[in-house]
Amino acid sequence: MKSVKIFSRSPFSILWWSGTLSSFGDWATLFASVALASHLGANDGNSELTAVVPVVARIIPAFMSSFAGLLADRFNKKNVMIISDLVRMVIVLGLFFATTLFQLFLINFVAEIFSLIRQPSREAIVPELVENNYLVKANSLFVVGTYASLPLASLIFGFFSDAKFVDKIVTFGNGWTGSIVFLLDSLTFLLSAYLLFFLKTTSSSQNPEIKKTAISELKEGLNYFLNNKELRTVTNSISLSLIGAGALFVLGSSYLTQSLQFSQSSFGFMIASFGFGIIFTMIILSYFVTSFNRVSFFIGISMIITGLSLLFAFNSHEFSTILFFIFISGIGSGTVYLLTVSYLQSTTDENLRGRVFGNFYTIGRLSLLISVFISGFLASFANNYFEVDGVLLVLRLSSCFILLSGLLTFIKGYRKIIKDYGFENSNFNKLKLNLESNEDEPL
Repeated sequence: MKSVKIFSRSPFSILWWSGTLSSFGDWATLFASVALASHLGANDGNSELTAVVPVVARIIPAFMSSFAGLLADRFNKKNVMIISDLVRMVIVLGLFFATTLFQLFLINFVAEIFSLIRQPSREAIVPELVENNYLVKANSLFVVGTYASLPLASLIFGFFSDAKFVDKIVTFGNGWTGSIVFLLDSLTFLLSAYLLFFLKTTSSSQNPEIKKTAISELKEGLNYFLNNKELRTVTNSISLSLIGAGALFVLGSSYLTQSLQFSQSSFGFMIASFGFGIIFTMIILSYFVTSFNRVSFFIGISMIITGLSLLFAFNSHEFSTILFFIFISGIGSGTVYLLTVSYLQSTTDENLRGRVFGNFYTIGRLSLLISVFISGFLASFANNYFEVDGVLLVLRLSSCFILLSGLLTFIKGYRKIIKDYGFENSNFNKLKLNLESNEDEPL
């Protein structure tokens, strides 16, 4: 049995700590970059506009995820992750000396490319370290590590930004006190790469005698991705969810502070409630679910829960009620993500796994990008041409969009599961649902 413990010397533990350190470095770099962009624009009175520069720089490379997945399939996944961490270690050091918005944009752009290259390799290597019935627990721990590092990175950035003892250090760079964080980020990437040197896996580089071109391999991965009906259903489901859920982050603050007249801190509490819902899901599913059967059926249920809870949240004026339903929506969203990633890892052949995850993240990021641009436009259009609260209207429509998408996914899954409807193990504490895509596993 392969260990799924983070406080051990197992391969999974090494990968988990490396990934958590890498995530911490990514979060801290993003926070510090946004603050630096705002600092650079303060002299011209454009700090609000310049603050989005590093965010835009990190959105654009999203379309390269498919190529990143190809690298994961062509080369040793462990080496791809190590190189990505070492390159980011060097690149992030450049932010310590950055004095212009162009430099800030370019460095964040390149750093995000190598973050994207690392991600499919990490996802694709997990099944080599963890047995199928522990994939849900493993992915739960990865999500907890990623999001637990977010508030920690924020706190450390705040502490060092105000610390007086860093003044002499930053004089060697751009002079901004917050730049000390970039030195710490470089160290986290170095530690992440160092840990990976001790990771033992079964993956190896592709046979150099294989004459397939990069284009043909990209086509192969895309064809597999598009022609696999179950995979297509699952991916479409989570993409539709992201298009709807993106409106929550784009318009949530405006809804709470302008439509309902709550304080500025209300949005932070709402996002925290959503995050706690996700973490709650990770804990529950990692304990009860060892595998699952007909994944689209369960994803459909989770999307229905998400859509309904958001619809209830945006039909309430009580802050406590809103937080409760946002928490429930976090549970539904977390379940969709966790089941999807675990399903892809379990059912995809090792030689295609990197490209499948690359395509998956490309579609997911594209969905978020569409949501970011459309949500604000529709809200503004509704405000100008109709006598309604445009923000509230878009939020409710996005909730209905998720709900309807969930119903369609549920129906597709129900058609497959109707013959053997129900859980295969009635003992809830040993809930065991089959991960295999074609035949059921014997009890």
